[in-house]
Amino acid sequence: MPSRKTLQSVSHNFGRSFTSLVNYVETDYFLDLLLKKMRQTGQDRLDVDILKNEATPKELITTEIEAAIRSWNNWFPELVKHSGSSMDFVKSAKMTLCFDLNASRPYPKDTRFTETPFACTVTIRDDRGREYQHGHKDFVLY
Repeated sequence: MPSRKTLQSVSHNFGRSFTSLVNYVETDYFLDLLLKKMRQTGQDRLDVDILKNEATPKELITTEIEAAIRSWNNWFPELVKHSGSSMDFVKSAKMTLCFDLNASRPYPKDTRFTETPFACTVTIRDDRGREYQHGHKDFVLY
């Protein structure tokens, strides 16, 4: 029997997987592509509506970034199902990625590189109005 309780782990697993090194797009890691585009545009936040498969701001959306977002969003229902829940319970699912473009620092293990901090938050709202949210912070090496 499907359970709503596992939606908390879905929010965790989706965000962690999306920002991991598993998310590789053609020639680069997704976070590297996104960070480069953020630096070019000055935009420091990406909002993704997972169910609607929409991402904003449009200035950040390149062909590669759009393909990665679409791929992960298409995987979301499978993740929900394999977690023991059901998409019937999910009324909204959103993800936000924020980078602090002013806080880059030298990478401690090799100062030829820099790291930039980011925060990822995934929020799922169920059919009863309850929110399941996971946020994590990390650095992306550039």
